[in-house]
Amino acid sequence: MERRTYALKEAERMVPLLRSIGREMKARRSAAEEIHKHLESLRIRSSGPMSDVSSLEGQLATHLREMRGAEKELEHLGCRLDEQHPLRILIPSPDGDWAFDGHLEDTRFYATRSGGVSSSRRTSS
Repeated sequence: MERRTYALKEAERMVPLLRSIGREMKARRSAAEEIHKHLESLRIRSSGPMSDVSSLEGQLATHLREMRGAEKELEHLGCRLDEQHPLRILIPSPDGDWAFDGHLEDTRFYATRSGGVSSSRRTSS
């Protein structure tokens, strides 16, 4: 299967979708971390009804499943998450990758090579 690549203009047109995916992943990651902390505190104190623990475990599983679904959506587009920066989305370009990151309202694209993110940046909104 041939790998899909995007020119900068094509990558910029994907920004609304990538923002949506990024927003969902960030929210679910945050919720999963909070649930995990709460579960750990319940387990350490050995307090709380088992139904509370089961409910939290179910909620955690849902968030993790939905995060995997969002990653699969990125893969379907030919994109992936940056291993060093989990909320940075890498968009394949003919010469490496465009890296989409920053606050959702302040989108930045970086040209990347196999050595990582370059110092040249282009900002888009």
